[in-house]
Amino acid sequence: MLIFSGIISLIVMCLSIIILSMLPVSLHEKNKMKRPRTEKDPFSYLFDVYGD
Repeated sequence: MLIFSGIISLIVMCLSIIILSMLPVSLHEKNKMKRPRTEKDPFSYLFDVYGD
């Protein structure tokens, strides 16, 4: 039972890390669509996947 609860807690921790890492990317995309900006975001190179 201890091993089973350890595996479950490991899965929950991994899933929470994945979900929390997806939030900043989705928020950045929503802000980009809301208002076009003339100046460049200082961290835009981190999200520049396709070389826009």
